[in-house]
Amino acid sequence: MNHVSENALIVGTLLLIFIVPVYIISRQSKKRRKAKLNERLLTAIQDRQLSLTRSELIGNKIIGWDQSNKMLLFTAHDSQSMNVNDLKAASRSYVIKNMNGSAVKSVKLQVVDPNNMLLCSIPFYEQFMDNELKIKQLDEQAKGWEQLLNSHFAH
Repeated sequence: MNHVSENALIVGTLLLIFIVPVYIISRQSKKRRKAKLNERLLTAIQDRQLSLTRSELIGNKIIGWDQSNKMLLFTAHDSQSMNVNDLKAASRSYVIKNMNGSAVKSVKLQVVDPNNMLLCSIPFYEQFMDNELKIKQLDEQAKGWEQLLNSHFAH
């Protein structure tokens, strides 16, 4: 066998032994984390006798919306509690992006009442806590929720 074939065989073996198991373990961990967040959201909905209209995973967080009761539910993976926000008095929502120089510090969805009093603030991205590579995706998710909520506040 020549050196190129031997090196390719060694690299392939190392990939199979080390890289593939790490990849599989990380995917399984992510699936378990998502399942745990979904379970926590569904438990909160059942406990409060709400009906889930929409839900979405946001990195290590989950957000849910009950359109008929105008309730917004939110929790993070590392949090033990579910934030339940009654938005019957809400008039509008907006996305605010805080900057730290040229870096994005946070992306939050904020909901206010007719007097511009803050009812709730949902963090979609927080610097050093969430994946920087997903800022654009998280910003788009926040804007999608802004549009959804504003369409229901108009009624």
